[in-house]
Amino acid sequence: MQQHIPSAGGITGLVNTRNVGRLALIGMALFPTLWGFLGLLNDVTDFNDTLVNAVEPMIQMTDTYGNPLQQVRAITAPWVGPVALVAIIAVETLAGIFGLIGLVLMLLNLGRSSADFARGKAWMMLGCLFAVLIWGVGFMVIAGDWFLSWEAKTNSLDGQLGGMIYFLPNALGLILATLHRED
Repeated sequence: MQQHIPSAGGITGLVNTRNVGRLALIGMALFPTLWGFLGLLNDVTDFNDTLVNAVEPMIQMTDTYGNPLQQVRAITAPWVGPVALVAIIAVETLAGIFGLIGLVLMLLNLGRSSADFARGKAWMMLGCLFAVLIWGVGFMVIAGDWFLSWEAKTNSLDGQLGGMIYFLPNALGLILATLHRED
């Protein structure tokens, strides 16, 4: 009886660690890309409400326990809130742009050499890095602990937990891309 051995062609030829690893990175590139552009869309279309209801109360520390030793961190200058929100939008947008460049380059180079694919991967990593900076450092650390958003009387951990939800997949994407080797 003759044993059937699947050919290297067709779908079985496409399923290998190199291709699946590349597809995993392409999938992870969606996180900074989509969240970056959705952050831009949401913040620009709701700039004033985001400013008045989220950014200004956080940097002015109006919803904290009121400890005078901590309140010295509050920033009440009227121009700081809009500048902070524009900075947030800029970093989120850069995460989206870099993620998109990486996504497109990785798709275009999916079947090409490791060096060609790595050019897209580098852009994806840059997108993930900007996402980690804004949602990890910005929301979890600066908003959460410097401006004490965790002390808010309602929804106290929303800023930090929200930041963590965005941070984790982007950090995972950055780690996976850093560890990904085809040599």
